[in-house]
Amino acid sequence: MTPPAFTAALNPRQKVRAAGLDPDHWYAAEYERALPPGTTRLTRFWGAPIALTRGRDDRLDAEGRPVRARYGLVWIFPGDPARAERVALPEVPELEGPDPWAYVPIDFTWRAHHSMVIDNLCDLTHAHLHRRFASFQPGRLLQCQAQDDRVLLRYEARVGPLVRRRVPPSPMTIGYEYPYHWAAFEWSGIRGRIKYWTFLLPMDERTTRVFFVMLYDTLRVAALPVPLPHRAVWWLLRAAQPTVRALLDQDGLALEAEQAGYEAHWTAPLVELNPAVSQLHRLTIRKWETHLERTAVTVEATA
Repeated sequence: MTPPAFTAALNPRQKVRAAGLDPDHWYAAEYERALPPGTTRLTRFWGAPIALTRGRDDRLDAEGRPVRARYGLVWIFPGDPARAERVALPEVPELEGPDPWAYVPIDFTWRAHHSMVIDNLCDLTHAHLHRRFASFQPGRLLQCQAQDDRVLLRYEARVGPLVRRRVPPSPMTIGYEYPYHWAAFEWSGIRGRIKYWTFLLPMDERTTRVFFVMLYDTLRVAALPVPLPHRAVWWLLRAAQPTVRALLDQDGLALEAEQAGYEAHWTAPLVELNPAVSQLHRLTIRKWETHLERTAVTVEATA
């Protein structure tokens, strides 16, 4: 037996693991640099193949869907084209202006449902999975606020390259602003604002491409007399890229094991340590139900 489809799911766990993401949003699908003029790249959205093309005239196309470029990413609107102009692209103000924050992109394609990725990004109880490259210690959940379109979490945790030293915990705010994720914090023991966005492309029911937009303001290290400017931080990020990738590879390995475990034992009861995760699931389920209802109304209206 295989896990049930959304309409046949018997509980929230089964529902969230079968839910798609509402196509009436903008989704990062590729990097601009991967689409030089005169090229085509294939991708998918919830099982539907999409050809991304940049013509010789530099125009982008996604088989007639609205498509835009911003922050070095190519964005597609897989849903109703009539709604595209009313839905704003995600805004990353830290990348705007004459002195944008340091930013080095990184992405992964993981064989896991998108809701599992969101759980992983928002739940700070999984530090034990990072055995080789530890980036944080288990965080203490201070607050969880669920609203119409988002779940806002506030943690206290030790985060960053000094995580193993005796440094006090620092505050971290995490937002699931459907269908996007972001986190804002400072490294423990190092002053300087850090924020990262995560944009998910649900390629199918068990495959998700994950685009990380990691942003660093000027950083102040106690051993240095002056803060590190954005350009210096950018060079440090470039040098640290292999370590960051190895760290996030651990998340991918755990998520793919979770996907395999769910497919084998989807009838088993779920033991969840973080009470905030249920709020993440409710938001994803509710948004998918709204999309299905809207689609059904549209079909009836055109029948």
